Amino acid sequence: MEQEITPYLGYAVFVVISIVTPGPNNIMTLHSGAHYGIPRTIPLIMGIQFGFAIMMTIIALGSTVVLSQIENAANILRFLCFAYLLYLAWRIGTAPPPGMDNPNQENGRPVGVIEAALFQWVNPKAWAVAVAAVGTYGYLFEGTTNTILGFSGMFLLFGLPSSFLWANGGRLISGVLTSPARYRVFSITAATLMVAAVVPTLFSL
Repeated sequence: MEQEITPYLGYAVFVVISIVTPGPNNIMTLHSGAHYGIPRTIPLIMGIQFGFAIMMTIIALGSTVVLSQIENAANILRFLCFAYLLYLAWRIGTAPPPGMDNPNQENGRPVGVIEAALFQWVNPKAWAVAVAAVGTYGYLFEGTTNTILGFSGMFLLFGLPSSFLWANGGRLISGVLTSPARYRVFSITAATLMVAAVVPTLFSL
């Protein structure tokens, strides 16, 4: 019995570590929570989580094709990833500081549901996590329903609370960003970390 449970525990640990560690999604969520507050960050969180769940489902159900073609796909992904990643990093780094009297009300526009969902397809960390999950733990789930629940369901189960924690962390950080200069430093730092967090994964695809 213990031998049957152990692989699932290993998969759960893999999912949690993949989700909570810094990466483009979490950095975007942290920044959005600091600049826009939790309510205006919810569309970003929904886009990230359900966008990745859909991506996971497609990769899991079509794993044979995806895994056999990933080497060729990686060459194209490198250019797409960098282009879109730099675009989002630029939006974060140049976001105007909010009014100091109400730090969560800003004239800028947070990343929306569609943008966040589409970003998963050019997010190298998302690709690395999805392919690693399917390639390593695919044998645990058989059948369409089990595959969807086992992969997409598990990432949603842990991903949604994790994203809200990152957003709340940003909201807490906003309490010390009491001047436009501090917001500018925070935005530039977040943009830099967003790119830096993904570079090792990008070049390992």
